[in-house]
Amino acid sequence: MALTINPAVSRGNRGWLVDSAFFFAGTLVGATASLLLCLAVVLGLSAVVPGGLVAGVLVVLVVAAALHDLGLPFPLPYRQRQVPEPLRELLPTSAVAFVFGAMLGVGFLTLFTYSTHLALLVALPFLPSLGAMLAAVAVFALGKSLVLLSVAGASTLEEVPLRFRWSRPRIRVLRATTATLSLAIAAIVAVDGAARLGG
Repeated sequence: MALTINPAVSRGNRGWLVDSAFFFAGTLVGATASLLLCLAVVLGLSAVVPGGLVAGVLVVLVVAAALHDLGLPFPLPYRQRQVPEPLRELLPTSAVAFVFGAMLGVGFLTLFTYSTHLALLVALPFLPSLGAMLAAVAVFALGKSLVLLSVAGASTLEEVPLRFRWSRPRIRVLRATTATLSLAIAAIVAVDGAARLGG
């Protein structure tokens, strides 16, 4: 998906920078929407059952997603398709970049294969303030947008795949890294949940 936002499609570097900014804005909006949904779910469940039990269920979800990263066949709640292709023909590139970003920010609306998105959403409600939650969402959106730097300077569509190559060893390292990070976040949420149960 990120490969579709490149200087060759955006008619030069200036257009690509504008499209990249729209992608970031879309990712920020989408991730904020997911944050609000996750907050509503966690607060709603915590009103009915102890917060520690809610944290425990969320930890199980993150562990399952991390095991999925490592190759185990756990189902994840993500749409098994990429962003609809017809959007590219109907909308200007900046609007397409925004929509792509928003779908990626929400996460569940597009194909998603790594556990870190779910781990982030699970951890957000346990941060100490709304400001901290929004800051984490902004960092997430920035991280997703930095991927676009891999195609910087590409002047033709043929150059784009050459700048963004994935080998099997690199994919394994990426999956192991995301699984490790997600499990670390799950452990932090589990400790917080245990403290809530104990308190």
